[in-house]
Amino acid sequence: MRKTLSLTFLLCSIFLFSQENKNNNFLPLPKLEIQDLVKKIKPNKNYTNWALVYYDFTSSNILFQKGKKKLSPLRSESDFYGFFPCIPGGCYSYFYAINKNNQEEYITKEKGVINFFGEIETIEEALFIAMLHGYGIDEDYKNGNIYKKMNDEFILHLSKISHSPYKKEAFIITIKKDGSFSAKSDGIYHDSNVRTDI
Repeated sequence: MRKTLSLTFLLCSIFLFSQENKNNNFLPLPKLEIQDLVKKIKPNKNYTNWALVYYDFTSSNILFQKGKKKLSPLRSESDFYGFFPCIPGGCYSYFYAINKNNQEEYITKEKGVINFFGEIETIEEALFIAMLHGYGIDEDYKNGNIYKKMNDEFILHLSKISHSPYKKEAFIITIKKDGSFSAKSDGIYHDSNVRTDI
């Protein structure tokens, strides 16, 4: 009986160690909507007031605002730029900010977002940058949706969905503090004809 218990304990210990070793201290990603992610963003000190704005080509709606000043972003129907566009393109999001010189800025491109963030310091900021590149969290990605923070970078396991043909691909994303971005495929885990859990 003792030998059986000892063997069981040993096997469980080996299994747990191998699982821990496999995950390499990765943590689960926050499963948040963009409105929740933006609450953890810490822009650089050049901005006193800012907001994440949703524009549906009729009005600008502030989803989240930081700072005491009342913000009134104005866009027109000719402004067809922004990030996180709706499908098939009936709306988009952007940052509206007031800098320390009291000048307004419409932040609509990736480079502007990185400058707005300053250093990428939180996992929410890193995830935001990854989302700008079209990567995200997918519950079907069994070994994904995790991240690890290193000294000067974040490593994330995320998914990208492609259409025509429909497929889901796993990626290992690296985002450095300066906003530098790289992605390496970790295999297709779902397509129109074949599904493989990874």
